Amino acid sequence: MFHRILIRKYIGQSSMLFFACGAALFAFAWVRVWVVSLLDMAQFQTILEQFREFEKFAPIDFDALFTYPGRVGMTFDEPIVIFCTVIWCFARGSDVVSGELGRGTLEMTLAQPVSRSSLLFSHAIVSIGGLAGLCLLVWAGVTMGVHFTSVTESVEPPSFRLPWVNMDIPLSLTERSTVTVPLSERVDVATYTASTFHLFCFGFFLLGLASFFSSIDRYRWRTVGAVVSVYVAQLVMFGLGKAAESLQWLLSLTFFSCYKPQKMTSLVGQDGLAAPWSLTVTLPDGALPPLVYPLLLVALGALFYLLAWTCFCKRDLPAPL
Repeated sequence: MFHRILIRKYIGQSSMLFFACGAALFAFAWVRVWVVSLLDMAQFQTILEQFREFEKFAPIDFDALFTYPGRVGMTFDEPIVIFCTVIWCFARGSDVVSGELGRGTLEMTLAQPVSRSSLLFSHAIVSIGGLAGLCLLVWAGVTMGVHFTSVTESVEPPSFRLPWVNMDIPLSLTERSTVTVPLSERVDVATYTASTFHLFCFGFFLLGLASFFSSIDRYRWRTVGAVVSVYVAQLVMFGLGKAAESLQWLLSLTFFSCYKPQKMTSLVGQDGLAAPWSLTVTLPDGALPPLVYPLLLVALGALFYLLAWTCFCKRDLPAPL
């Protein structure tokens, strides 16, 4: 079903985009972890408390951001990470049919002993493999940042709390001291395995969606426009659902509600590394078990790939201009 020559061709076509996005994701994830070490935890908590009214727009409760794992885990929700993933998915997914038609190369390719199924699935295996590589580069950047970063923490002088009045009496006249510790002592990078999987599932859905639109259109620019329109509409629905209680029903109609990397980080901190992979225990503020959300994205992505294959195999291809 997969044609080696086609796979080699698609790898060559996508290599520059992959290296550009991969380098950006790896570097950003590393720098993002380093930035976490620049803010004192107590000062960061004081600052964040001033914005409690905007907590509903955050992917998790602010209390989870008062820990180093929570702040590092925010990397997977950063716009740059989402943006690079979206660029890869839209660029590769839109190219499979309408891109080849626009360049006038699809008819020549299919004139060879290559079936339409081989063409579509060879393109899919390269695109999905590249997406997996990008997600692993984000995780690798976080790993490098954690292992090569130290944090400075404030140490309060010893004190004694008086019962009934809840007053702390210092036992020493020394001032608050600071200590520097490796971030790897505060953060376990295995915590972000589930978050990386969520990012992959999110991208897989977008790849399937873009491939479907590409399979039914002739012009790549029109394919990209259609996919971006769906993406923006879903993003607006997600924002409105977060902003107003009366519009919360919109959250159940957008695929952004299934992308929960930060929730998985919090879940690991509470219940251990196995918690995000459960199919039996529901999330505290969700209706479904944690593993169901990424699997929904995978199922929808696979459905769109199936629709793309059906439409591509049945449609009449226009003559090149």
